[in-house]
Amino acid sequence: MTTVYFISGLGADERMFQFLHIKCKNRVFVRWIQPEKNEPLQKYARRLAEQITEPDPILVGMSFGGIVAIELSRFLHPRQTILISSMASSKHLPWYYHVMGGLQLHQIIPVSLMKRFHFVAPMLFGAATEAEKVLLKEVIMETEPHFLRWAIGQLLNWHQPDHYEHVTMIHGTSDHILPLREHPNIIKIKNAGHMMVLSHASEISAILDDIIGDCTA
Repeated sequence: MTTVYFISGLGADERMFQFLHIKCKNRVFVRWIQPEKNEPLQKYARRLAEQITEPDPILVGMSFGGIVAIELSRFLHPRQTILISSMASSKHLPWYYHVMGGLQLHQIIPVSLMKRFHFVAPMLFGAATEAEKVLLKEVIMETEPHFLRWAIGQLLNWHQPDHYEHVTMIHGTSDHILPLREHPNIIKIKNAGHMMVLSHASEISAILDDIIGDCTA
């Protein structure tokens, strides 16, 4: 029996997947761990992989969790890697993210200031309902400052060539955080934003069922 491992977005937890209803009941939600000082993403992924104990796993990563899933797939060789609102290659990171990474803005701007702008997050992330807005604010405010600064730095300075083997991408056409880029094996969700795992949960659940099935095989 195959186990599906879900990896949420930056600093978030399994609440991001709360509206998904899929046939596969053999699911594990990977928990973020504290990064060591100046720890590279590749080493962090090795430590996170201690939670992935079943052979031949399926990885489902959302946003930053998708980037981590790609790093995990490089040495775990999962049966399938599914990216939701994420990307398989750093080539598709918007140019202005590269500029911010080069300027090391994530090291300069105080985390308290980043969190203070949570009121504009719903527009950027595509949180439409009150429940989505409340959850997004909770995630932003609850994210540990050291982890937040580290993870943003890893995102802005990520270097990963094209990686599409056994990778399926599900992406919203109205994603403002990681804008849609053409990839092999991409499934587009019309008018969906970055938090479509909440807002379009039924549609995404059906897609996951098509890809994963009941995971008994």
